[in-house]
Amino acid sequence: MKFYSFILIFIVVFVLQPDKRVHCETYRAMYENYIERVVSHIYSQIISYRKQDSNNDMDIDEAFKPNSKMLNFNLKYCYTINILNLKYIQILKKFFNLIKLILNACQKYHPKNELNKFTLCVQMVEAIIKNSKNMTENLHNAMKFLSYIDIRFLFSQGSVAHPIFDIIDFIYQYILNISSETSSFDLNKSPYEMKLENLIIFQADVSTLMFNFIHNSTFIDTILLNDLKNIKIAELPNNFIPTRNEIITKFFNEIIEVWYKNLGFEEFLNPTRAEFIPPIDPDTVQNDGIEALNIIRKESGWNKMDHISIVYIGKKFSVDQIINEEVTKINFRIKKEHVSQLLRCRFTEIMKNYHTLLSAMLYICNKDTSKYNYNCLVQLFSSFVKSKKMLEDLYEALVTLNKSSILSVIYFSKSNLERVFMYVTDFLTVLENNDFSLKNIDDNKMEIVEQLLKIFKDNFTSFSSHLSSDMKIYDTLCHINDKFKNVHHYINYFKNMGNISTDLDPQFSIQIMLNACNFFDSFCENVSKSCYEDLGFEKLSHCKNKELDSRLL
Repeated sequence: MKFYSFILIFIVVFVLQPDKRVHCETYRAMYENYIERVVSHIYSQIISYRKQDSNNDMDIDEAFKPNSKMLNFNLKYCYTINILNLKYIQILKKFFNLIKLILNACQKYHPKNELNKFTLCVQMVEAIIKNSKNMTENLHNAMKFLSYIDIRFLFSQGSVAHPIFDIIDFIYQYILNISSETSSFDLNKSPYEMKLENLIIFQADVSTLMFNFIHNSTFIDTILLNDLKNIKIAELPNNFIPTRNEIITKFFNEIIEVWYKNLGFEEFLNPTRAEFIPPIDPDTVQNDGIEALNIIRKESGWNKMDHISIVYIGKKFSVDQIINEEVTKINFRIKKEHVSQLLRCRFTEIMKNYHTLLSAMLYICNKDTSKYNYNCLVQLFSSFVKSKKMLEDLYEALVTLNKSSILSVIYFSKSNLERVFMYVTDFLTVLENNDFSLKNIDDNKMEIVEQLLKIFKDNFTSFSSHLSSDMKIYDTLCHINDKFKNVHHYINYFKNMGNISTDLDPQFSIQIMLNACNFFDSFCENVSKSCYEDLGFEKLSHCKNKELDSRLL
């Protein structure tokens, strides 16, 4: 690897390459137009439903007197998402009210030892839920598609309506589970007793999710409430007479027709009309990116990121939510943004911990404000040299991400990894240009160590300054379950490792430093494995010969 002499001159390159900016702006306009066509199609259908069911002749568009085209569209987007959220909740609530009614009847049969009726009742409710699979799958697909829209193109960070994908996904996964008959039963209870218990818990959980959504929603206003009343949905029976099954089936079919097909979701997910085909960023090779994402998302390294969630326009996304779904032409844009932001969170976390550990080791070597223990510094520099392998692997990971069209260099983007790239290349350049291994030294050992210490501290000071700036916005991009440890935490940890008798022991500081170096070396080895090898970057051979974005040179 001979790339360490690359320096990051982003602003200069950006100014010298205006065509890149033009491409970015052109793609942004194309993507905004695509979103507007999709949302406007759904919106117009919803308005037609409102007009059909309402006696009010006032057109709802009067409520959206625009100051600009985009302001008008932003309002249209929010209205569309909110109506769909609330209507889908209304559909599910109506359905689960019927489920609750039947479950209550089943519970009455059991204590009376009417086992035949009890069994038939449980079978009935389970069959109804299984029969709802097609309807639920369609609602699930609709919300999944809406979650693919990259709303950063429309809104700045703040409170924005998000599709209720999580609630419908919870329901859909349960239906898939009982449909596959993989549920296990308590041997001390009959299968139908266990099924009833599971169904009751499921129904209660769904009701809680829907209640919490309505209770916590900040987007319900008078317009929405009026339109919810004016846009009718199919009816369900208020009892569970078996002969009413055709009414339940009719309900499922009408929901699919009116709230999925007519709104255009079949076309959006499998577009045949040019206007509904998402545009491709001219600065990316999309097929390469799709292939790369589908390779690395199946790798084990993501398990080491379970403690991290990204914060994307006010909504948290877990690692599983980001990588558990196949990447296609429809969702490539949002998936590459989510993956890039997740890796920015993870790699920044690594560099933060790298900084803290090196700071702790430097502190241990500092006997007072002006003098350092030179033998201690030799050990520090030795571990610093060993960290080169980790830095090289992070560098290769970032280069591969860029060559595979996953990582785009877009300044000020929340998914941009250029700052991490700068940290890594700066350290690699320092290691490449200076012999911190001290292999080729003469008798002036102390003088050489002092020179290396100055070089190290100068680079480290610059790194600290940039990292501090990054950490100020870290919480707006990332949510981590484990708080960052500070320097003194690690110093105390290294002191308490092993059997060190007393501070007066002449070997005390040496042993502390050995503990610190061993911990640091292990940290670097684990990062190399989990963030390069275990993420499958070596498998992206189809991208190796591509050119690196010139803005990273």
